[in-house]
Amino acid sequence: MNASVRKAIQLLEELARFKKPVALRELAQSTRLNKATAFRLLNSLREKGFVQKIGEQRLYALGPTLLALAEDYRRNLTMRDRVIPYLERLVDTSQETALYCERFQYDSCVTIERRESPHQTRTVMETGVIRNLYTGASAMAILAMLSDDEILRILGGKAFEKYTAFTPSSPKVILKKIEETRRRGYAVSIQERSYYTAAVAAAVFINETVLGSLAVIGPAERLKAMGIEKVGKTVKRVADQLSTELGHSTDLQVERAGGKRLRLVK
Repeated sequence: MNASVRKAIQLLEELARFKKPVALRELAQSTRLNKATAFRLLNSLREKGFVQKIGEQRLYALGPTLLALAEDYRRNLTMRDRVIPYLERLVDTSQETALYCERFQYDSCVTIERRESPHQTRTVMETGVIRNLYTGASAMAILAMLSDDEILRILGGKAFEKYTAFTPSSPKVILKKIEETRRRGYAVSIQERSYYTAAVAAAVFINETVLGSLAVIGPAERLKAMGIEKVGKTVKRVADQLSTELGHSTDLQVERAGGKRLRLVK
């Protein structure tokens, strides 16, 4: 990647991380860029609306062009219109927030679309946030249905980040969760990414390829009260219906669930 493009992207990522307008000096320090370089790049980004200047204090923030591009991205997703009815079905059934997550690049996933719970107290998951494939139900539902070789390559040699005391952070624990997910047909996450939150998810396939996952996410105690198994079967049924629409045979999932035990080779 061109060095200037990489630095410009770095500035945008830092502006997003701060979640508030930032002074040039602070932005240059956090990106470890020369102040003059940061100023030049920010001005170039301002010309196209990727960055905006706030007031007379020389504070910088993300610009409206990014929002327009994000909306174009969402509208151009061929899956979006197909997914929405299934998300609404899950919300109607569970009264909890429903998510559609897609595999991103090789070892990550990203939430593409959501429909929120009608409850005043509900769990909100931001769209567009890239996450690893081994933490949380949406991610685990995808990871567990990949081939054994892919799974072992993704997990091999990683340093596993812990978000809570319940985050699976060793290959042994993650492989056990993969086996459980394959056996049940859906993934369960209880307080893995954030405390007091639980989720249940099942994989979505297009033809024979794992595309993403559908999930129901909400306060842990409320999901437990509904019955994790009951919610899991509902999510799997709806995910299977979407997969069938996309040309997938659910018989392939049965074959994968009966595979040999996974082990990491040191």
